[in-house]
Amino acid sequence: MSDNMASNPTTPGGGAHTPGQDPRTQADRANVEEQLGRLREDVSALSEAVKSMATHGADDVRRQASALRDDVRQRGEAYFRQAQDAAHDLEEDVSERIRAEPIKAVLIAAGIGYLYARLFR
Repeated sequence: MSDNMASNPTTPGGGAHTPGQDPRTQADRANVEEQLGRLREDVSALSEAVKSMATHGADDVRRQASALRDDVRQRGEAYFRQAQDAAHDLEEDVSERIRAEPIKAVLIAAGIGYLYARLFR
C-alpha cells in the first residue's frame, strides 16, 4: 500500500504539483513576460536610434555632396574664365603681330591655306 501512495502524483505525499498552481512557475512566467516586454522596448528604441542615425547620415552626405558640387562649379567657372582670358590674350597678340607685319601675316595665311588644300583633297 505504501508503493501505491508514492507512485500517485496527486496525493500530498507524492510531492508533485500541477504547473498552473505552482507559485514559482507563475512568478517565473511573469518574470519572463516582463523581460520580453523590456526586450521589445529595447528593440524598438534601438530601431528608432538606427533610423535616426541613418537619417542624420543621409543629411550629412547630402550636405557634403552639395558642398562638393558648389566647389566643382566654382573651380569650373574659374578655369573657364582663365581659358577665356588666355584666348583673349592670344587674340590680342595675333592682332598686334598682324598690324605690325601685315604682308608676313598674309603670306603665312596663304601658306596654311595651301597646305590645308593639299592635305584634304
